[in-house]
Amino acid sequence: MQILRATPRAILVVFLVVASGCQGLGGSAESPSDQRAVDAVNQAQAAAGNITSYRVTIEGHVNISDSSRTESVEIIGNGIVNVHQQRANVTVNTRGDTRVGFGHTRQAYVDGYTLDTECSRMGWARYNLTESNRWLNYTSLGQQLTLLDLTRVYWNGTERVDGVKTAVVTAHPSEQQLQRSWTLPTGNVGAAGGATFQNATVRVWINTETHRIRKVQREIRVRGNGKTAVATITFHFAEYNAPTNITRPTFEQFQWNSGCTRD
Repeated sequence: MQILRATPRAILVVFLVVASGCQGLGGSAESPSDQRAVDAVNQAQAAAGNITSYRVTIEGHVNISDSSRTESVEIIGNGIVNVHQQRANVTVNTRGDTRVGFGHTRQAYVDGYTLDTECSRMGWARYNLTESNRWLNYTSLGQQLTLLDLTRVYWNGTERVDGVKTAVVTAHPSEQQLQRSWTLPTGNVGAAGGATFQNATVRVWINTETHRIRKVQREIRVRGNGKTAVATITFHFAEYNAPTNITRPTFEQFQWNSGCTRD
């Protein structure tokens, strides 16, 4: 039942993408990007250069089913990011079937180009981030912008999000594009145990005045061992450039320098 463990692993590594293994779809058969969508994404990329801080809330679920039963897991999280100081703190909680590795609260803390992630069983793991990458790309917002740079994008009109007019852009990234947008050194976020990628849809809501991203929804479907897993996760971005106070977590005495060896 490794498919049950593979999908949540991608979600629990905090700053988050939901991704899977290695046989991508899309490519030359996909329609060219819409120019209005390209323009909206370019404006969002430009606006990101003036962001000094933001908050993000995360909500979603994973449904795993076969012919006889369905299991569901809920994901809730929140984070605060100070781009100017290069600090971020994110907490993610999962609630569901603990037999497949759920029921955990985990944190991730970034200070400069050092990432500390809480292991599910014991201690913290520390990673050194590549300083040649833009620091923002190691955060939730940066991951979304990185993926949009890699995919073809399509215009879906406008909608209001919390009373704000937004441009809606949709993408259908391949597996390789999801993997390439993953910049965190926390190991392979791919599907395991013979699970294969089915499809993915990413929807992005961009403020038409400030050109900042307000919301992103990712839906990923994988299949393996007779089971289908559908992960849907939504990011809400708010409080851009507001004052932030990021507290350093109290690390437990166990510190792993080569990943969470007991996960």
